[in-house]
Amino acid sequence: MNISLLYDGKLYPQTIPTAATVGEVKFLLHERFDIPLERVELHLNRLPLSDALPDAMNMLDVFTHLNWKNGFCLYKKIRVWIKANSGERYSLFVNEKHNVGRLKMMLNGKYGLDIMNKQLQFPENRVLDDGALLWIYEIREETELHLK
Repeated sequence: MNISLLYDGKLYPQTIPTAATVGEVKFLLHERFDIPLERVELHLNRLPLSDALPDAMNMLDVFTHLNWKNGFCLYKKIRVWIKANSGERYSLFVNEKHNVGRLKMMLNGKYGLDIMNKQLQFPENRVLDDGALLWIYEIREETELHLK
């Protein structure tokens, strides 16, 4: 089966096994593009950005969501560090196309941190808006944010 894949602003053709799962396709993409497997994230190529496709999902099931105008987007997740008021640092692998609010929800889900009435900030106390996408703030690999 052939798919179209958008990665880093370029369109790539990719052949995948017909009965492959999303996880198996992510492994193929990890090998092709030399991206660590835990940083590979696959989405339908449409706006707004959909949730990442679950690893267990069969690609044949994914095709029911395509209208042949859309392909897939591959994202390399970045590691960001969050420093809590306690002084502890937490790391998350995130897609820079996610918004700040989603990053906070990931902190709560993975580490159980209380995010109610708290803001993410840059070390110089510049507050990040929950609705803004991470890339707007130029959040890149190894950026440290503070949860206050």
